Order: sequence, then structure tokens, then C-alpha cells
Amino acid sequence: MSEAKEQGGCACACAGHPDDSGRRSMLTGALALAALAPLAAVSCGAQAQAAAPAPAATRSQKPEPGDKLAFMIGPKAGKEVKPADIEVGKPPVLAYPMDPTTGKVLISKANLLTVVRLKPADLKPTSARNAADGIVAFSSLCTHYGCPITTLHPSQTQIVCNCHGSVFDAANRGAVTTGPATRRLAMLPVTIKDGALVVSGKFDGPLGPPTT
Repeated sequence: MSEAKEQGGCACACAGHPDDSGRRSMLTGALALAALAPLAAVSCGAQAQAAAPAPAATRSQKPEPGDKLAFMIGPKAGKEVKPADIEVGKPPVLAYPMDPTTGKVLISKANLLTVVRLKPADLKPTSARNAADGIVAFSSLCTHYGCPITTLHPSQTQIVCNCHGSVFDAANRGAVTTGPATRRLAMLPVTIKDGALVVSGKFDGPLGPPTT
């Protein structure tokens, strides 16, 4: 009887062993899968990140070398300004810079330009070095109150703000000749390339009225 009990006890213990082993195998497998899951997620995430295209670089909204110019108003609004469109003795052209790659016109108050053509002989060296065949471009923001510069002075070498009468010398880097403005206009260098009027540098001074 005692032997039978022992055998019976052994039989019961042995009968339970395979089940325990299976549970252990299942548990071990589950733990292994749980441990591998984060690694798989990281791997998949890395692959997705590598496959995703890099975000397109965004250009500055300010005029940059290589930009062309586009008419602000009139029948040619939004179209490219050609050197032949700017004539000696004619009113200034108001224009915005235009991205030469996309053709997008960079419209903002800070980008507005007053473009005028003078006789090359009238240009002083301060303006001549930033001019293209007599064509000069300035920030259109009057440095008194921010109104646009829209008029050619009777001298044909100066440009006028009609809001309060400030006059700037286009032949001399936008220097103030008559107030109330006290600071010259910022000049934007231009050149002619392949028959097009092109920005060749950055504004050479602050834009608009002084802030302090």
C-alpha cells in the first residue's frame, strides 16, 4: 500500500510535469515576444523615418540675390519687370521681389520696392555701385511714417513720399534731402542678367521709420 501510494504520488507528480513544462514554454515565448516588440517598433519607426521625405527647405521672404522683380499694380501686376519697363523721367515702378525658381511673388509691405531709372551720368558712386544701367531700387517704405514712395521729383534724380513730403536722393543712395524723414532709404542692389532685372544683394540699411 505504501509503495502504491508512493507510486501513485509519483504518478500524480509526473502527470503534472508535462503541463508545467508547456506553460513554462508558453510563458517564456510570450516574454520573448514582449521583449522583442519594442525593438521591432524601433526598427519599424527607424525604417519609416528613413523612408519619409525630408521637409522642403523654406526660403526667406526677404529679397535675395537672384530674385527677379514683379509689378505690384497696373495691367502687368504680378508679371516680371524688364529693364525696358523702367524709363528715365518716368514715375517710379512699385515692385515686389519674385522667386526665380517658383515664380512666386513675395508680397509684403516690407518687400515693397520703388524702382526708378536715372541717367547713369547723374548717379553718384554711392548709388552707381548698386545700379544697373541707371536703374536703382529702394525700399518703398518712407522712413518718416512708412508710406510708399511713389513720385519722381522734378529734378528727376530724387523720389518723393506724398504723405508728408519727404524727399530722397535716388542718385545718392537714398539720402534725405527734405524732411520730415531723418533717415535715408535702404537701397537694394540690382543688376541685369540674361536680359532680366535681378537682385544682386541685400538691403543696405534698416527699413521704414526708426523704432526708437
